[in-house]
Amino acid sequence: MATQMKKTKLATAVATAVVGLGLSAAANAVVVVGGDNGWEVSFDGNINAFYVQGNNDAGFNGLGLVAPNSPSPVPNSGGHSTFAGNAVDTSRVTSGFLPAFFSFNVKSPTVNGMTGTARFSFAPQITNGNTKNQLYAADPIGLNGNNGIQGSSIDMREVLVNLSGGFGTVSFGRTLSIFGRNAILKDMTLFGVGVSNQQGAAVTAGRIGRGYTYPNFNARFSYKTPNFGGLQAEFGIFDPSIDQLNTNAALGLLDQTQIPRFEGEVSYTATFSGGSVQGWVDGLYQEIKNSARTSEDHVVVGGVGFGAEGKFNNFALTGYYYTGNGLGRALQFAGGTACNASVVPVGGTTGNVGIGGSCEATDDDGYYVQGTYTFSGKTKLGLSYGESRERAFSDSTLRLSGLSELQARDVTLSMWTVGVYHDVNSWLKVIAEYSKLNNDYGSNVITGASAASTKSDTFSVGSFFFW
Repeated sequence: MATQMKKTKLATAVATAVVGLGLSAAANAVVVVGGDNGWEVSFDGNINAFYVQGNNDAGFNGLGLVAPNSPSPVPNSGGHSTFAGNAVDTSRVTSGFLPAFFSFNVKSPTVNGMTGTARFSFAPQITNGNTKNQLYAADPIGLNGNNGIQGSSIDMREVLVNLSGGFGTVSFGRTLSIFGRNAILKDMTLFGVGVSNQQGAAVTAGRIGRGYTYPNFNARFSYKTPNFGGLQAEFGIFDPSIDQLNTNAALGLLDQTQIPRFEGEVSYTATFSGGSVQGWVDGLYQEIKNSARTSEDHVVVGGVGFGAEGKFNNFALTGYYYTGNGLGRALQFAGGTACNASVVPVGGTTGNVGIGGSCEATDDDGYYVQGTYTFSGKTKLGLSYGESRERAFSDSTLRLSGLSELQARDVTLSMWTVGVYHDVNSWLKVIAEYSKLNNDYGSNVITGASAASTKSDTFSVGSFFFW
């Protein structure tokens, strides 16, 4: 066997890290080991670390998933109120929006016009829980820490096979889901921090919930067409999901997924002298049923997104808009669906039967816009703004049936970010970011709670090492 060491430009190294978020290819790996029979094995990865300083209002939550304390009126606040409790300032050394990656790739010989590639991608992060010696496990969405020594963890992000040829690409395994994927990969905070992780361990949140919803890594089968003059499409069936936050059996569980989730994307890319333009449409559809009900026993979670990116010389402009039902305001399938409590016990059993109650999905939408300019091919300056909105459940019984106060309000999460991303050389990148975040909560006409808002300022500096 022969070992080939490749030195790549930083753009290639950056592409390698993006590969770890779901675009599986190994062509730019640093080390490639080949054999006489045509098989190749390669490795790639990164390590990053950031110093993060945050100033947070009382009750502020980065993803907007946890209800703050009950608000109380504040004089001269323009009719708004702030949340009770203390403001919290944080100083952390953490991973950024991306964890570290170590990826192992295998490429087959081409046989009858078809080539197979496989990828295993491990994603450790350096972040401790905010304790010297952590003695507890994580909660379901990792808000209070992760397993491992002092809270650090390792995530198996990709286990994936691609079969490619003139027919396109058939893929199976686990990788980043399609709906919202391009919005993340084009977000400049991908190589920064964005929303900080406050006191809990894990990676930061970038722009999640403030311009797009996070799709997560998921098991699926997919098919991608060949590239027809810049036009390409990808469609897949995915392991379906239930709502992660609304799992109270007394409210009627949305607990059945009888058909897979469907996701897809159609994109078009064109190049011209000095630049390029790309546009895409992505979408998601899934049904979730309630095994305890006899009528109105399901909800539909669906969404569609529209994105575009234009590049000319050193300028780049990116925009994305999405709309849907039941998506959740930040993490997909987290808090966007629920059932009311109009159920009665079944005699002699532990089940429930519906008596005219309803299940509901929220209305969700959001967008972000981003502009960047790159100086001398090495230093990128960027400015972006985005927000995500979720309308509270409209059914009055549902809003009084045990859901959190937060889920009975309209919520808007927004963020301004300015960042500088400098390529020191072909394998080292340094970053500085400032983000201003705002969580706005509408009034609850059912309970009488008034509107309120919480704010946060986050400053971060850090570095990536690529191979």
